[in-house]
Amino acid sequence: MKKSSKIFLYIITGIILLALILFALNNFAEEKLKKGIQDATSQINLNYEELDVNLLSRKATLESPSFSVNGKSFKAEKLSLNNIEIFKYLTDKDLEIGEVSLDGPSFIINKSKKSKSSGDATSSGFKENILIKRLQIKNGELAIIENDSAENSLFTKFNHLKILDFQLDSSSVNNTIPFQYKDYVFKGDSIFFKLDPRHNISLGKMNIEEGHSVFNDFRIIPVYGKQEFQQHIPYELDRFELVVEEVIFSNLKWKFENDSLSIENPLMKIKNANLEVYRDKLQPDDTRQKKMYSEMIRRLPFKLKLDTIRVINSYIKYEELIDGDRSPGEVDFSNLDASIYNLSNINMQAKDFKSTEVDVKTLFMQEANLSVNWRINIQNKNDRFNISGDMNRISEEAMNRFMKPAMNVLAKGSIEDMAFNYSGNHTEALGDMRLVYKDFKVEVLRKDGRRKNKLLSALANLIMNKDAISEDVVQKQIEVTRDKTRSFWNYLWKMIRAGALKSFF
Repeated sequence: MKKSSKIFLYIITGIILLALILFALNNFAEEKLKKGIQDATSQINLNYEELDVNLLSRKATLESPSFSVNGKSFKAEKLSLNNIEIFKYLTDKDLEIGEVSLDGPSFIINKSKKSKSSGDATSSGFKENILIKRLQIKNGELAIIENDSAENSLFTKFNHLKILDFQLDSSSVNNTIPFQYKDYVFKGDSIFFKLDPRHNISLGKMNIEEGHSVFNDFRIIPVYGKQEFQQHIPYELDRFELVVEEVIFSNLKWKFENDSLSIENPLMKIKNANLEVYRDKLQPDDTRQKKMYSEMIRRLPFKLKLDTIRVINSYIKYEELIDGDRSPGEVDFSNLDASIYNLSNINMQAKDFKSTEVDVKTLFMQEANLSVNWRINIQNKNDRFNISGDMNRISEEAMNRFMKPAMNVLAKGSIEDMAFNYSGNHTEALGDMRLVYKDFKVEVLRKDGRRKNKLLSALANLIMNKDAISEDVVQKQIEVTRDKTRSFWNYLWKMIRAGALKSFF
């Protein structure tokens, strides 16, 4: 055999041997990686129909993966793993993956179904650390269920979710959110939340990126119309209907610690909100004690810290039906702008804990400029507060939109100016009020709401103060006792009514 032929034969043989060695190493590494993925997935109850691993391209694919542990479950069409750090796994036995892509996943968190046995097995058996530098999820669904009746449950669809530095290990797998992460981008196109048996919440679109969050078309939707609603309540309850064009969070941060939710944000904007509230006073009274807003915030089941909330160009209408033979009385607040500062229940024991302040400017009954400043002390268990406000001229036509249907009384004349300032707690309030009116009289109507009851009208006007009140006359030391079965707004109404009665009579 010629020397050149021998050399060629040696080269071919070497190449074949090298190829066989590489093939064997590739098969060994693929099988080891495949076993590693199988071990890791089995420890978190991740099932799948097929697993395909390719060492040369550093990719792996799981077909129809599904997961279930401690009331948390998910399934997807496909799970793709790209840029797998093979040698890191072979040396450290930790899975580090450049990118994971999930197609068509469905996540379910049922908070009423926690299996102790599966949870203990998972936490004790899960040993590997899984780090994913970028997790991409497309066309997914999420459901968080509080109980089997589906009340207070949340459902959402989203078209894109990206999570950076996703990490799963033995310390995180049993948490409410069973992983840790650095940052995320979320784009959703619908959310549904069952608030209670009579109201649902929906959201049209949302976009969260680097903490900046925008929510569009937020709604509270009554399940029933105004009349049918009354057939589904045991006592007086407000029927809410709310539409908000846009809600913006400047730097929304939220996290779970020991299954406790914490939410923080420096600036929140609520744009173009429209709220309509309807109450039927013909229903039986709800005699349960009502909490003040400060106590409600103090006792929230999660931690909250919102530095500033701005409500922009919004509208509120309240309707109250008192007599079934008359239409409901109505009050409204248009062109409403408000700022709320220091809404928080975090670190309430601190000596420098700040009071919550609410500043409101609005147009009352389409014509009277109204300004209100309200301070509440969430930290104080007596629910200390101060509320003050002033309003300019309001005509008889505007007043009678509420007074005639609700009270069967017609006002004559006008309120030229009003100002009030009250301080109080959850039991009583004390304050001052100034009321300036012009030619003010009342007509008490007959039951039909059309004809004047001359006798009662004459008696009412006989005992009214006939003199116009100057701006210098202030009714002082007005005392009001709270009815604890009523809301704070009834409490405020009693303050204003007490000052008005002292001025008129």
